[in-house]
Amino acid sequence: MGHESPQEVAARWDRVAGGYEAEQYRRAPENEANLYWLLRQLGDPRGQSVIEVGCGSGLTSLELARRGARCALLDISPASLERARAAFAAAGMPAPACYLEDALGSRVPSDAFDLVWNGGVIEHFADAEKARLLREMLRMARPGGLVVVLVPNAWCWPFQLKQALLKRQGRWAYGFEDDMSPRRLRRLCAEVGGGRAEVFAFNPILGWSWYSKLRAGIRLLGLDTPAQHRRRSRTGFVTLAAIRKGEEAPPCPS
Repeated sequence: MGHESPQEVAARWDRVAGGYEAEQYRRAPENEANLYWLLRQLGDPRGQSVIEVGCGSGLTSLELARRGARCALLDISPASLERARAAFAAAGMPAPACYLEDALGSRVPSDAFDLVWNGGVIEHFADAEKARLLREMLRMARPGGLVVVLVPNAWCWPFQLKQALLKRQGRWAYGFEDDMSPRRLRRLCAEVGGGRAEVFAFNPILGWSWYSKLRAGIRLLGLDTPAQHRRRSRTGFVTLAAIRKGEEAPPCPS
């Protein structure tokens, strides 16, 4: 969180929550790509217990619930939790268990979930807090359970350039952000331990979509599709880490 207090962080994400729209989410092929890779790691979600730690809109968790998962949500932002709860209700899904908590230390039970995951969260923490967040997520996962983190890729140079420009112009709405390459996230997983980790990057399209003048060309070339967004790429927009709790982890890279 950089130098921000938890109250400042909650207030910022309360403001961001005003922009969460279910219809916009459904139209975005990058969200379908994120769900695809999450399901590839999890397998059949039916009957599985899932918690999203830093849920934001909660709309990906809602898609897991539609497929039979039993979902819980955690966020430091009251507005985000309320929007997520409302999305579940509007879809006619059972109300998720909701935790208005700091992800770095919560009352969520230990060894309780088959999947503990988030997307677009860990980059908003400094290094020591990143490790603390991963350890908290591992604590929540049952033995043999899965921890999945999706984070913007520091090697996605189109996005990194755009982010730097927006920060310089004072137009960056998301506060402190420290994105992670696959190599760096793999090292963090090895440092934290707790299980075998698979780490890779995907989505070579989304970084370019941050440039409004390129979006029409991307669509014209037929690249703005779920299949293209989910392609693995070293410089893709998303870095994914999947940790299987309790399985033997590889040695830390030198």
